[in-house]
Amino acid sequence: MVIGGGTPAWTVIVVPPTPSAAPKRLGVKMRTVRILVMYFATAAACLVIWETGRSEAASLAAERLTEARVEILALRDTMQTLRTASMAERIRNSPPVDMIMPVSGAAVSSRFSHSRFHPILQIFRAHEGVDLSAPAGTPIVAPAAGTVRSVGRRFGYGLTIELAHTGGIVTRYAHLRSANVKAGQQVDAGVQIGAVGSSGLATAPHLHFEVLVKGTAVDPIKFVAATRQPATPANVPAAAAAAAPVPTQSAPATHQLPF
Repeated sequence: MVIGGGTPAWTVIVVPPTPSAAPKRLGVKMRTVRILVMYFATAAACLVIWETGRSEAASLAAERLTEARVEILALRDTMQTLRTASMAERIRNSPPVDMIMPVSGAAVSSRFSHSRFHPILQIFRAHEGVDLSAPAGTPIVAPAAGTVRSVGRRFGYGLTIELAHTGGIVTRYAHLRSANVKAGQQVDAGVQIGAVGSSGLATAPHLHFEVLVKGTAVDPIKFVAATRQPATPANVPAAAAAAAPVPTQSAPATHQLPF
């Protein structure tokens, strides 16, 4: 239909609810129809774009959340690894705890001293360990877990074993009759490493037992006793300090260990 000046239009006939009323005609210009169509089309397009954007945003948020969770898990694993490494490093740098004497029930025949009269050499010189009197063949056990550093004969010491422990601690066992371990072997506390003998410069079967802290000899009895105290941050490093060498003069022939 064309209205007035020839502008195309739509004619809308409105039928009233009562039969007696006359129907009405409404003319709608094509321009108005096009505007309405464009409006609804634009609104529909905006709605589609908004829904698409919201879906993409939700997907991006989910991806970022997943990435964040992965990063958190990786960070937690890294922290756990660092804690484990730190604990292992602290253990490696700390002296052993709850050490035991290498010969059970042995009597001390000669104590740690800066100056002791050597019964064979007939001179005064430092005694950098303790002599534990025991019958030949008596088992010698590792006082703490460690690695066998060396096994062999040394002048004066005879057959000798050295064990390396955590915290820069080395224990030495001399005058042995036999060795049950070899260099590089890992041993646990209480495992037999050798047997008491009288090899080297010795007048009778006994074990010469030394403890070295970063290369310095300390009193083995005091050191072992310090490691057997309740472990606290204060007294674990104090094991070396508690075992600081104390010069002594002469000692009785034998002494019973206090533990």
